[in-house]
Amino acid sequence: MAVNKNFVVKNGLEVDTNTLFVDSANNRVAIGTTVPTAALDVRGKILSDSQVESFVGKFVGIVTAGAVGVTTMTTLDAVVTGFSTLGLANATSLNVTTGFSTVQSLTADDITVSVGATVSKDLNVGGATTVGGALTVTGNAYFNGNVDINGDLTYDEVNARNLNISGIATVGFATVGNMTVAGMTTTSLLNVGFGATMVKVQGTPATRVGINSVGPAFTLDVDGDSNVTGTIRQAGTSVLTTASGDATALAIALG
Repeated sequence: MAVNKNFVVKNGLEVDTNTLFVDSANNRVAIGTTVPTAALDVRGKILSDSQVESFVGKFVGIVTAGAVGVTTMTTLDAVVTGFSTLGLANATSLNVTTGFSTVQSLTADDITVSVGATVSKDLNVGGATTVGGALTVTGNAYFNGNVDINGDLTYDEVNARNLNISGIATVGFATVGNMTVAGMTTTSLLNVGFGATMVKVQGTPATRVGINSVGPAFTLDVDGDSNVTGTIRQAGTSVLTTASGDATALAIALG
């Protein structure tokens, strides 16, 4: 049937069982149902080969963007209650409170993670960073600036060009080019090389200092000549006095 003029229906329209239904009393159009609940109520899939514009969009099911034709989602406020995969997000505030989130690329002024976060690749932080919980680094960590630690620092090995310690330090083993200690230091093993001179402080079995001696047998063990500008004393008494100033007795006393 061909109609060459306007086709006007005053009291609603129904095509087939529920293919098309017009509710003239409430000014509603339905597809797939005879009980429309909105101005346009579609019970089925909607296909459009052009842009779909809406002032407010609300999706209560699963939304896929980017699979067919759509590559970018730009929104002022996006609320995701289920699972979300973001390929590129540029947001001033992104809050993830429930569910899992996988972010491929993210540019944001503020990121708040209320649960655990795993970063599989490089993490570059240009400003200050505050970590409230534990920080575990399985690989190498590089710092181009200063590192300030208010609490304890436990490490297996440290290599440093300059190491300045102003407080109390306990060092189990250290190999450094230059170490300046301004406070008290307890060292179980310290090797300092100055040309052919070796100084070794050993705490077991007793505190011993060796010069040119890697295994000192006495409290002070010197392997080589000694030059003393002051007085040599034994048990508080000058060796010269003990030897009565006799050079031969002094030589015998000194061995």
